[in-house]
Amino acid sequence: MEKLNIKEKQLLPSRTVFHGIVPGLSCSPIGKIKIDVIFGEKNHFRREAIWFEVVDLEIPYHVLLGWPALARFMAVPHYAYLKLKMPGTKGIITIAGDYEKSSTCAAASSRLAESLVIAAEKKLLDRVVAMTGKQPNMSPEPKQSETQGSFQPAKETKKIPLDPGHPERHAIVGTNLDSK
Repeated sequence: MEKLNIKEKQLLPSRTVFHGIVPGLSCSPIGKIKIDVIFGEKNHFRREAIWFEVVDLEIPYHVLLGWPALARFMAVPHYAYLKLKMPGTKGIITIAGDYEKSSTCAAASSRLAESLVIAAEKKLLDRVVAMTGKQPNMSPEPKQSETQGSFQPAKETKKIPLDPGHPERHAIVGTNLDSK
């Protein structure tokens, strides 16, 4: 904000929440502001006022243009070529990205995401360790009653043969079932 000479009191309240910028985390902007954006060159440009959500995040990017901004400019991003094309008054305006800067930002973003995910996993692991410390110790050899299933059939049952050639294959059904 300092580089753009924007004061915090100029920001308007925002109700937006961002998900997915940093894996597993969400964040709320500190405010929003409308700024005139100009794409192109002196003799061939496009100017629009865009609302920007101002977020206090440690990310390598300075601006993330979302779908609302791209729709406003009727812009088409070409991610593989790091190009953005949009209509202008004198034809198509093409904005080219910087491969070296993009690679640097991607590497920094990857390191940041990895450190945040590791911190979240460590926190989860600490919680699991704390929970296991609270549980009673299990005996190494379970009793006979613990190894059997807890389901016991009703006393009024009968065996129905499934295959006449194999009497050991049968189903057990209750005798007091309704015929429907």
